[in-house]
Order: sequence, then C-alpha cells, then structure tokens
Amino acid sequence: MKFFIIFIFITCFQGNLLFSDSIKTHFNFILPLTYSQLHLQFPDNKLTDISTLDISMISSHHSPTFWPKRIPFAAGINNNYQNLFYYQFEPLGYSKLIDIPIIDPPIYDVSIIQDGSIFSITSSNFYTHYYDFKSKTMTHHSQPITKLPIKCVSNHKSKVAILFSNSLTLYRYRNNTVSPLLAISKKINTILADYTCLNMSINSKGYLLVISDTHLLFFSPQGILLNTLPNSNHYQFIDFTSYGDFILGSTKNTTLAKYTSNGFLLFQTSFMHPNDSLSDLVIYQPYGNLCLISKKSGAYYSMNTSLIIDHATYNITETKLSIDSKLTITFPALLTISILDANNNTIFLEQNKKMVAGNHHLSWKNLASTIQKETIFFNVKALYSNSNTVKTTFPLTKSL
Repeated sequence: MKFFIIFIFITCFQGNLLFSDSIKTHFNFILPLTYSQLHLQFPDNKLTDISTLDISMISSHHSPTFWPKRIPFAAGINNNYQNLFYYQFEPLGYSKLIDIPIIDPPIYDVSIIQDGSIFSITSSNFYTHYYDFKSKTMTHHSQPITKLPIKCVSNHKSKVAILFSNSLTLYRYRNNTVSPLLAISKKINTILADYTCLNMSINSKGYLLVISDTHLLFFSPQGILLNTLPNSNHYQFIDFTSYGDFILGSTKNTTLAKYTSNGFLLFQTSFMHPNDSLSDLVIYQPYGNLCLISKKSGAYYSMNTSLIIDHATYNITETKLSIDSKLTITFPALLTISILDANNNTIFLEQNKKMVAGNHHLSWKNLASTIQKETIFFNVKALYSNSNTVKTTFPLTKSL
C-alpha cells in the first residue's frame, strides 16, 4: 500500500450531515504531496508547475506482463502548459516520465483511454497519441480544430469530448479512431449555446456534466438534459468516480461537492490541503482515491462513505408487521439492516447488500408481529480500498 501511495503522488503531479463542512466525514487526508518527493522518484525529470493530469487503469487486453495491475497509466501537462508527458513503468530501476513533442503549445488539456491512447488539444490541433505498452513505442495523429477549445476529456473507455466556450464535440473512440457523434453533440449544443462553459466530464456510463460560469448541466448519454443547478460555489474542476458519480472542486471557495450522474447532491465540504490555488482534481477510480493538485503542491485523500437516515417507520396490519425506511449513502457501500425479535435474536432485513451512492427507499412486508419495534440497526461498509464502516441505531416510529 505504501508503494501505491507513493505512486499516486507521482501520478498526481506527476446541522445536517448531508451538507457537513467537515471533510473528515467524506475523505481521509493521507499525505501532502510536494515536488521534492516527485524528484526523488524521477531524478532525471525536473517537472515543475504541473497544471493537469489524467490517470486510468490499463485494460487487461493491453496490459504488459510486468506492469502491476494497481499501477495506472498517466499523462499530464507541465511547464506552464508547454510540455506534454506520460508515465512509463519500468520493472527494474526507475520508471520514467517521458515528454511528448507538441509543435504548437500551449497545451490546454489532456485525457487518456485505458488502452494507452492520449488525447490533447492546442489552439489549432486535436492530437491523438497511441502508446504501445509492450513495445514502448508511440505513434500519433492530429486533426485541425476550427474553434478555440477549452477542455479535452474522456471516460477512459469509449467516449471523448472537446469542450468549447458554448458548445462541445462528442466522439466515439474505437480501434484507435475517434468518430464524431454529431446528433448527440447537436442536441447538447442547443442547450450550451446559452452558457459560458468552463469544464466538463464524461463518466464510465456516458453521462455528462458540463460546468458553466453560472450553472451545472447534467446530460444523459443520449444528450438529454436531466438537471440544471446553480454553480453557486464557482466550481471549475471535475472528475468522476468508478460508480459514475461526479466530484467537483472550487478554488474560490476551497469547496468540494459530490453529485450523482443525474444531479442529486450527495454532499459538499470544505478542504484545507493544498492551501494554495487548486489547478485540478484527479480521481483514481478503482481505489477511490482523490488528489487535489496545485502548482506548488498537492494533497492525497481516500474516500469515506457516510449514512443519512431520513426515516424508519413501522405499521401493523392484523398479525403482520411492515417497515419502511429512506436513507442516503454518499459513497457505494455494503448495507446491512437488522432488528431484534421478542427474544433479542437478530433478524436481518438486508445483509451485505451492494448499494450505490444516492437516495434509497427500502421496505419490508409480512414480518412477524413479535419483532421489537423500538429500534432498527444500520451497518454500512464502504467499497473502496481504505473502506470505512458506519454503524448506527435509529428509532422506529409508527407510521401515520
């Protein structure tokens, strides 16, 4: 685990609980990240001012024999947007951060796909570089851009998008080829025409979130607008989790927020590290790790789940008992719910049920009337590597 933490550092520079301002409820601060640590790991690479980065697991079809599964592929931009680089794992000796020549910097953004493809944009070109993990060779292709781009993002699988000030172009990625999805792009652009866009993300299921200067716009994979919310905390940065939720960051308010793919707010919280202006946030999806990046330093976090119970009620009809509950889980987790019978024996209503983040309405009917009606017990265990457990007892009240 220690090695993994070091690597994540490298690649990164490389009231109401729902609205809690305590970051400890939702994230574990593991360690600060500095350039001196980075240079110890890569003595031949003097990277400075890393502005953005993307990381992804490698698909099993493309992963080389000696590349550990826990180590992701990564590419980033540094040196005041002048240099593009990627990570090359070496089983013996030091791994490498290798420059990719770009003839017309500055480079505005970079994103990657799990097969080793790297996408980047400048003011006039959309570049696709293909890294072969086994031969350690790089090929590339470029195509002109007619408008000034802002961001270039992918869902690490089959979707890529270029964002402009009030439009986007969505692509399907297949067999080292990007093909524009014109009908979906056109549908989304009829909405974006009224906004000034700042950033966007596409999750693994193809849902999109576009951040504008005034609003957050949530779209389905088919380009249907699902939700529009005010961007009251001035969010500029965004990435997605392995279960498709979005985490947003703001420099102005040093605030993080987590939304489901259709725009339900799970929580918002302030952060203290790094303490200088945020330049990006990066999520390593399989492990549930979050890195906040600034030009001078960074911070590495793991994710905690939390549980908010709205209600738990019961109703008796003749000789049978029914129970109804509503709860919110902020990160995916295994849920166990139990009650006691008249002899204090445990009755499991749910046991290790896999739940995604969000609102959940659960009910159970035709239970024995001998069940105690005082309390109900909840146990939630997060599904990420540094998983936490939340245990709570909640009073059962009779339904009206």
